[in-house]
This record gives sequence, structure tokens and C-alpha cells, in this order.
Amino acid sequence: MKTKNLFISGLIGLFASCSSQNCKIEGTVENAKDGDTLYLARMSDGNFTPTDTIILHQGKFTLQEKCDSTIIASFFFYDQESNEVYSNIFFMEKGNIQLNIGPEGRVSGTENNDIYQEITDSIYALHERMSNIYARQAPSDTAEYNPDEKTEQELVALEQQSNRFVTESVKKYIDKPVGYFLFLSCYNMFTPQEVLELSQKVSSHYKNSNALKYIEEDAERSNMTSNGQSFIDITIPSMDGGELKLSDIIRDNKLTLVDCWASWCGPCRAEMPNVVSLYEKYHKKGLEIVGISFDEDETAWKNAVKTMHMTWPQASELRSWDNIMTQKYGVTSIPYTILIDSNGTIIGQQLRGEELENTVKQYLE
Repeated sequence: MKTKNLFISGLIGLFASCSSQNCKIEGTVENAKDGDTLYLARMSDGNFTPTDTIILHQGKFTLQEKCDSTIIASFFFYDQESNEVYSNIFFMEKGNIQLNIGPEGRVSGTENNDIYQEITDSIYALHERMSNIYARQAPSDTAEYNPDEKTEQELVALEQQSNRFVTESVKKYIDKPVGYFLFLSCYNMFTPQEVLELSQKVSSHYKNSNALKYIEEDAERSNMTSNGQSFIDITIPSMDGGELKLSDIIRDNKLTLVDCWASWCGPCRAEMPNVVSLYEKYHKKGLEIVGISFDEDETAWKNAVKTMHMTWPQASELRSWDNIMTQKYGVTSIPYTILIDSNGTIIGQQLRGEELENTVKQYLE
């Protein structure tokens, strides 16, 4: 079964004080039949806990709650006709909330829900444009993805626009429940120092939350591998069946670029032509690249390396996100690059495209 979320990713619960007033929730459920069941789950410490079931009548429902706090909740509905589960996340808070549960779920009626829906609409619009481009370039799962330069630039620009919109929204609403919620969801888009600074701006209601403590601890770990710090050595299985030790690569080259990617990562594939071009220009001048894949499927990994002409050393534990780069370097999103000089000092992170090439050029020319 597929799951359709109102927002981009599964997220972490939050609480905010409000006066004890009624929260009225009215909703419609697409394709629901009389007697179908709707499930309500509330989120706490990162987990949804089912708390209520609602029997639907003519695809509609009404729920009234006493609101002593603002919480994150989600309605779950199984559509037997499409064999899909729809989960619509919303803020349960005082006021009248309207929900439409289905493939294109929507929520409105209170401040945080209205802001949340506006942000979600904007993000979905950008991602839909990116999906359409991917579909044109590789119309089937087996088709090779090989964008031209113009398409590649368009994809990168859309991704950057999406990321800017999310981070700006977090900063704008950080003192509101919706901003805090987005922060917990997308903190990996910020530098460790930015994370620590933003965590100080959230409402006092959240200061002692386990979710915020986890993010702060993660940012502090990442600061240990920030620019100017010495690299942390790792040993990882290489594609040729041996082992790749990062310190050996750094020792033998003027610059080493660690490139974290995956065959299933669209933005990684869109950026790869830039990395190939960079390697062709600067490898003989002292640049080496180490590709570290977040794949689980060995065949997909090796096929991607071949079709995208990645001729530099490749390594992977084939454990997706449960890998040494997330543990040692705090990598929480890909593509992710780390640039290291011959002394083992980290001189750049998350560099891509023109910014990456300019930094390499500065050191090697």
C-alpha cells in the first residue's frame, strides 16, 4: 500500500499551551462508504499513537475536543478501491478546523493549519515540476536518466528554490507551533551552527522536549566535523570487493571530495554531470573523489555508477541511511559533499555546482 501524506515527510510531535476551549474538526473523506472507519492518531516523541476511531456517514465526520494544548495529529483512512492509505497531518488546536482526506488532502481553519497548508502547497508545486522533468527524461523505471545541461540546471534551480522556501519558512515562523514543527522536520537543511541558533528562538514550551534535545545533540556532533576541523577517518567496503580507507586517499592527493549519493536520489543524479566534469578537469591536478553510496540494492548502485560515468573510487555499506557517514559525519540529507585538503582539514561541505568548482579551482590553480 502507498501512503499519501499532507506534508512531505513523517514528522515529530509538538506541544503548545492554549486556553481550554473547544476544538471542532469537520471533515470529508474521499471514496468513503457508510460504516467505513477513520483512525485518529496523536503524535508524541516522534511516534503516532492511535487514540480514536470514527465511523463515517456519507463520507463526513465531526469531532469536538477540549483543547488544553496544540498537538500534531493525523487521520488515517484505508481506501479499499485504490488500495491506498491516506494520512492527513494537522494541528489540533482551538478553533474550527476543516479537513479533506484523500489523495490531495487539505486542512484549514486555524492559524497554524492555514500556514501549514500554504507552505505545503508551495512545496508540492515545486516538487511536481521536478517530477514532471524526471518523467520526461526517464519515462520508465528502466529508462536511463541522462538529462541535458539545460534540464540539469533547471532541476538544480528548482531544488534550490524549494530548499530556500522551506528554510525561510522555518525562520519566519520559528516562534509559532508550525515553525517549530517544520524545524524538527527540516533541520538538516541548516548548518549545525544555524540549528543551535534557531533552537534558542523556539517557544519556551518546547525547550525541554526530547525532540529538540535530540536535534541540538545532533548539531553539536556535526560541529565536530565542521569546516576547519580535522577529518574523521573511516574504512568502508569498496566496489571492487576490498576496503577503502579515507586517510589513504587524503594522503595521496591534494584535495579529496567525499560525495554522498544514492542511485534512487533524483537530486544526486541531477548533480552528477557537474561532478563528472569537475573530475575530468581537476583529477590530474590533484583532486580525488570518493563516492559513498547510500544504496541498499547492489545492482542498482553498480548500474548507476556505470551509466553516469563515475570513474572515481566507489564504496558503500549497502545499508541505506544506517551507515558510517550518518554516524561519524552527521549526514542527514543527500547529495552531501565534504572537501578535505592534503592536511586532513575539512575546507568545505555541501558544496555543489559552480560553488564547488570555484573552491576546487582556488586550491588547485
